[in-house]
Amino acid sequence: MKQKEHIRCPKCGWEPTASNRWVCTDCNTRWNTFDTHGKCPTCGKVYIDTWCVNERKGGCGQVSLNADWYEYENIIPTPFTIKSLQFWKKEVKLPITEIDKKWTENGLLLLISMFEPGYFKSLATITPDKKYFNRDFTGTEEDAEFIFERLISIMNIDAWELQLMFYSNSPTTFSEGIVATPQDKLKGSWKTSSGRYIDNGLGHKEIWVELDEIKDTVSLIATLAHELAHYKLLGEYRMEENDEHLTDLTAIAFGLGIFKGNSYFKFSQWHGNTHHGWNMQRKGYLPEQMIAYAMAWLAHYRNEDISWKHYLNKTIKKYFEQSYQYIEQNKSAFTFGS
Repeated sequence: MKQKEHIRCPKCGWEPTASNRWVCTDCNTRWNTFDTHGKCPTCGKVYIDTWCVNERKGGCGQVSLNADWYEYENIIPTPFTIKSLQFWKKEVKLPITEIDKKWTENGLLLLISMFEPGYFKSLATITPDKKYFNRDFTGTEEDAEFIFERLISIMNIDAWELQLMFYSNSPTTFSEGIVATPQDKLKGSWKTSSGRYIDNGLGHKEIWVELDEIKDTVSLIATLAHELAHYKLLGEYRMEENDEHLTDLTAIAFGLGIFKGNSYFKFSQWHGNTHHGWNMQRKGYLPEQMIAYAMAWLAHYRNEDISWKHYLNKTIKKYFEQSYQYIEQNKSAFTFGS
């Protein structure tokens, strides 16, 4: 067992420093008596007693046995010091660049300032289950209408001037009363590959959805969430100019991150009579890493129970967990707004 030595006066507790000196009465040598345990380095005389410095120098001026000046503290070895624990605690790295991290944080703080902070903080992550979408989906236009109404409620939209419309990129069988407009006939500045937000003025705004979208419920919810986020920013006059990336972030902030993340990348295979192949499609404007980081930031900001992460696909879940753990490790450095 290791010991740590302390030197102090046994009567008053004064502690000498390396610069303190005592004088040998036989040869007048000046030295620090505790360097040699009371033995003069010149003539070899051993001093059993040692005087403490006077009160003017902080001591008591009394004499004590030299051996009584030494105190020893047992140092109990531990299997891990704080330093070694930090070595084993692996530092989590973010899945996004520092520039993307700053943009995401600044975008979320901007949204907090746009919306009433208390309301913004009360929002929750929406899960793909009966709690929010109590319907058995079969890929019909009526499913799209149902989702449209649910998202309007979730995103707190007064939809008196909004209308859901459909267009088609390929021949499609429609339900009775459904009219699809070819894509090239649509006019509008704000569009994605699967949806459109069109402001016709005079209280008449339209959200258009590609009919093939209704076959994929998760993708349909993500698309409609993005178009309705356009309305939250532009239709409710929070912004004058369109920003697709901030629109994506708004949909995530309103709790639709699971749908945005899970629909970002789609892979499918096709088979014909003589050929087969595959199709890969990326949807949305923010990459998976930024979606995951935004969700992790919001989960910390709102003190959410993140048990919903099991709904995330394998890739987005990995990015989310990395981001969440990174924020957890560095929480003191984060500013989450009011």
